[in-house]
Amino acid sequence: MKSIKGKLMAMYMGLVLIVMIVCGTYILVSLQNIELGRARQQMELYTEKISEQVVESYDESDFQKGLEQFGKSGSDTSQIQGSIINTDGDTIATTVSSKEPFEQYKDSVVISALAGTKAFSKEIDSVTSKYLEYASPVFINGVVKFVIFTRMDASGIYNSISQTKRTIVFSVLIAFVMAAIMGYIFANTITGPILSLSSKAKELAKGKLDQMVNVLSNDEIGQLSESFNFMAKELSNTLGEISREKKKMEIILHNMTDGVFLFDKEGNVIHCNDAALDMLGIDKVNGNLNDFIENYGINSGVYIDIMENENTKKVDFWLDGKFINASFSPYLGEKHDYEGVVVVLQDNTEMKRLDDMRKEFVANVSHELRTPLTTVKSYTETLLEGALEDSKTAKEFLDIINNEADRMSFLVRDLLQLSRFDNGQIEFNYSCVNVNEFISENIRQSRIHAENKNQELSFTQTDTPLFVNADRDRITQVLNNIITNAIKYSPEGSKINVWAEEDEDYVRICVKDNGMGISKEDLPRIFERFYRVDKARSRAMGGTGLGLAIAKEIMEKHGGKITAESEMHHGTKMTLWFPKKTNLKKKN
Repeated sequence: MKSIKGKLMAMYMGLVLIVMIVCGTYILVSLQNIELGRARQQMELYTEKISEQVVESYDESDFQKGLEQFGKSGSDTSQIQGSIINTDGDTIATTVSSKEPFEQYKDSVVISALAGTKAFSKEIDSVTSKYLEYASPVFINGVVKFVIFTRMDASGIYNSISQTKRTIVFSVLIAFVMAAIMGYIFANTITGPILSLSSKAKELAKGKLDQMVNVLSNDEIGQLSESFNFMAKELSNTLGEISREKKKMEIILHNMTDGVFLFDKEGNVIHCNDAALDMLGIDKVNGNLNDFIENYGINSGVYIDIMENENTKKVDFWLDGKFINASFSPYLGEKHDYEGVVVVLQDNTEMKRLDDMRKEFVANVSHELRTPLTTVKSYTETLLEGALEDSKTAKEFLDIINNEADRMSFLVRDLLQLSRFDNGQIEFNYSCVNVNEFISENIRQSRIHAENKNQELSFTQTDTPLFVNADRDRITQVLNNIITNAIKYSPEGSKINVWAEEDEDYVRICVKDNGMGISKEDLPRIFERFYRVDKARSRAMGGTGLGLAIAKEIMEKHGGKITAESEMHHGTKMTLWFPKKTNLKKKN
């Protein structure tokens, strides 16, 4: 029997049955003892009466007359039958029959009475009749002379006891049925709330956190129901808080630019974010932590180090042109035991590129300054050693020193200008500039340089005037730099075209030459500081490598941009983009 209800009912009904059986048995035994005691008392009184009226009231001469009178006093319908028995066991008088021969009685009670002891017993006289028997000795001169023997018909007593027994059995059955009903109701009052709690607990385990049970009483079960409702409410709040925190973490991990992998103690992946997959260029993670380390060429000692020392370990590796930093950190459980590894990936490609640019920038500045300084130093030493006496040689050396000083001055000027751009220290004076007039003015300034190389510098004006909001001096610096570069890097006799155009959003100034062009590898980097496509030739032509970087800064301050299109040996096209914004604010 597995259910609590069945067990409670079985125990309750068993208890009731035991109580009813014990009580019924006690009642029956008590009733039987009372009836037998009453019957014995009656028979003792009857025996004493016979003794007084027959045996003790008559002397020896009148004894026979007394016996005859005793026999005549009985009747067949009397409840108690009496007999007088002599010491030989013969009945000498009886109320059962007045005719001889009298019935012989050799019962155990008679034998006990002949021995001088009163005795009470019951015996079955026939199949249908039950009798109670009592025998008492009569002493004369201290010797047993007679025995008075009485017998009572006990069928009435036994019928009464049987009736009582049937009544008790019937009552037990009724009580048993009522006990079953009451036991079922009683069991329901206990198991009903328990079953409800069990059902709600199962629903709660499935994730349905809105489960509440009805509190039907103030007893222990009612307190248990209240405790369950409190637990369900607290669990709902706790899981809600955990869910919110989990969503926050998922949102944070999803929107992180850093990639995150989480490996368990066996090395299996249990979490990764999209940034990690994108960074590694994969759709899903295959393998475990050891595979991860091997696939990306990471030293296997990293895993051993974090396992033994429980310290964060950082390594760098290249992957498809990306410079990635991987940080391996162990995470510990509540008992400070090893639970797994968190791997954070950072794409440091841009930082690596900027760092390389910084190093290159420092190297370029050093080189750009060292070359003219070396020249100045060597020619100055030559002059000091006696070359001043030769006026022609001295003048030539001084011209070289002067050119190198100018070169350093230009370099320092450009560096200071870029520094001021970076620090936002340059002010712009915006005004409305007529593009056609602006380009024509710059063409006139540069035409003499083009004619020195037999180059054709042409400008095609637009049919309608174009206007931009710009700092005239700054954009003059930009356009002059582009046209100068086109003249420098185009061969003699080539053609350089300049024109303006517009669309819905921009006014564009384009400069197209027929020079040597720029390779695809170099084209994205021409606006970097100190970057030269042909370093030796550019330096020989007096360039600092900062002109296009300054031009880019100026165009961005105008809200526009500068772009380049080129193909090797087919020339280069540079374009200045000015936004059509009438409300363009002045920028510092």
